[in-house]
Amino acid sequence: MLETAQDDAQAGAEASRQVEAMIGFVQDPRLRQYLQSLGEKLVRFAPAQPFEYRFQVVDQWSPNAFALPGGQIFVSRGLLALTNSEDELACVLGHEITHAAERHAASQQAFSQQLSPFSLALPRQAIVAKYARDQERAADTGGQRICSAAGYDPRALSSFLESLGGIDRLQMGVSRIPTFLDSHPGTPERIATTAAFASTLPPPGPRDPVRAREAYLARLEGLLLGADPSEGVILGSRFVHPDLGFSVTFPEGWRVVNTASAVVARSPRRDARFALEPAGPGSDPRAVAEPYLAQRVQEWRAVLDFQGAEATPCCAAYVVRGSVESTQGVIAGQLAWVVLAGRVYRLSAAFVPTASEKYAERARQMVQSFRPLTDEERAGIRVNRLHLARARAGESLASFSARTGNVYDAQPTALANGLAPGTRLSAGQLLKIGVQKTYEPQK
Repeated sequence: MLETAQDDAQAGAEASRQVEAMIGFVQDPRLRQYLQSLGEKLVRFAPAQPFEYRFQVVDQWSPNAFALPGGQIFVSRGLLALTNSEDELACVLGHEITHAAERHAASQQAFSQQLSPFSLALPRQAIVAKYARDQERAADTGGQRICSAAGYDPRALSSFLESLGGIDRLQMGVSRIPTFLDSHPGTPERIATTAAFASTLPPPGPRDPVRAREAYLARLEGLLLGADPSEGVILGSRFVHPDLGFSVTFPEGWRVVNTASAVVARSPRRDARFALEPAGPGSDPRAVAEPYLAQRVQEWRAVLDFQGAEATPCCAAYVVRGSVESTQGVIAGQLAWVVLAGRVYRLSAAFVPTASEKYAERARQMVQSFRPLTDEERAGIRVNRLHLARARAGESLASFSARTGNVYDAQPTALANGLAPGTRLSAGQLLKIGVQKTYEPQK
């Protein structure tokens, strides 16, 4: 229960640790310090609260921003890549600061509890949704007030919402994933409303907008675009981890998903699930496996058919095979612990007993496929990074992209720079582009 600001701070700190574990933070001290400094500048004009605000860049490619109770504010690197001025970023932060300062999470919790428990589900959800939308409108105006008071242009919220709206119309090289707009509805009406409200606020003082934009964009130079290979890369049915230096192959045609805690592959018929997850440091797979099995075998009511060491082309492994009882019935499977470079990995396979013959062999093949990554394979992993380039007079976005080695075509380049796709560029105009580089594992 969030009854006080102190409760907010405690809940937010705990949730922040979960965000770090599940998503991760961008490890760039320069960028982190800049975001914290900008946030602190804005907080001075927010409603006073006793908690300390903290601002972090989460390692997420989808454009996103959110506030946890107690002043924990997050923006994704995907959102940073979409911004074109410090004013836009300040408006986003101001919006989230308002959520935290006005304790919207606590008030929404209290409001929901005030509703009759006998309310029908759909009407109740509609009432809560309307209340949340009202809070979003309040966060818009509150954030714009904060930005204006801090010397930023409150109209920048509208321009950013327009760019963000383009994400739904254009997938920037990735499948559709949740964005800031999913929790912060962005409609033409909302864009118009924020623009109208901005006109009632004092404008920013005189300044050179071109120079201000270029100074801001310089802070984004080198930002990683797209998925982060430090969390591993899915190449068809194969998963490679350049930082940890291994490769493992799952059955062809299976859907492979890289989650925060494990790499999971599911069969097309959904009657089998294979996974890889870290099991801790060590050099002896049996020493890691036995404590795990001692705890789980009885808990799972497992029947073991095989338990012992197995040879693989590269690594020491310890394998158990058998079956366990579950609420869905008996499940057959295999667990294997494999050692590589002082780390132990657990590879699991679970499948319906009627398909044991087919999937048991594939589970063995998965373990046998686990191996070190070669230098050539690691060097072949490429990433896109944000780079700045200047245009020539009259260039189209297509010709500009071809000349500068931009990996994105005209439409996403226009979106990232707040331009229309058919724009003719001016001499010296600075634009964000994506440049492909060899991935360098983190030390």
